[in-house]
Amino acid sequence: PVLVLCRNNQYAISTPIQDQYRGDGIVSRAAGYGMASLRVDGNDVLAVHQAVSEARAYARGNCKPVFVELMSYRIGHHSTSDDSTAYRPIEEIEGWKKAAHPIPRFRTFLEDRGLWDQ
Repeated sequence: PVLVLCRNNQYAISTPIQDQYRGDGIVSRAAGYGMASLRVDGNDVLAVHQAVSEARAYARGNCKPVFVELMSYRIGHHSTSDDSTAYRPIEEIEGWKKAAHPIPRFRTFLEDRGLWDQ
């Protein structure tokens, strides 16, 4: 059994995903390869853990591959030679940082439960 994890960061180098391909993300293509699949919020640590745990159990129990699409966002540049602000506005990047960055999200989760004391 095998798990295929795809971090969908919304861009193919400098091309937004809506211009890169048509359809419902990458996850819908798994069926064409005979793979079970699921999509998860890749910026939610607990959701990723749950999804990967379920995918692993399915893969092991059925001896079949599972494709997991982790929906995320690439905050940084594609490479050291890339300036991503040339094809996406700073406001978009900053918006994702504030709304969906996984580390502050998980910290908030811990704080809300009294598990973060710093």
